[in-house]
Formats: sequence, structure tokens, C-alpha cells
Amino acid sequence: MKQEITTNDLVARLTKLETISHERWKTAFNEFSDIKEEITHINSTIKATTFGVFGFLGALFIAVVVNMVMI
Repeated sequence: MKQEITTNDLVARLTKLETISHERWKTAFNEFSDIKEEITHINSTIKATTFGVFGFLGALFIAVVVNMVMI
């Protein structure tokens, strides 16, 4: 025979599920924060690399132009 679920049983189950869900979201938000920090670090690295590359290309261009003028 199948046991009937009472309102109290349902409340207990929902409370347990809500607690589990809360913990999962807490963990997820911590992970989101870590991911955000990593993206910020990657973004900074990309900016520094871009600045370095364009700085090098600019210096190379100036060197070529000065060399052409001197000839």
C-alpha cells in the first residue's frame, strides 16, 4: 500500500531542498566571483600585451623612417 504524503512531510522535504539549493547557489556565486577575478586578470594581461606590441611597432616604424631619412 502506498503511503500518503502529509503536509508536514511536504514542508520538511521542501525545507531540505531549499537548504540544499541555498548551499549550491552560495557555492556558485563564489565560483562566479573567482571567474570574474580571472577574467579581470586576463583583461589586464591583454591590455599590457597590446600596449607592448603597439609600442614595439611604433618604435620600429620610427627607426625605419629615421633610417630612410638618413640615407
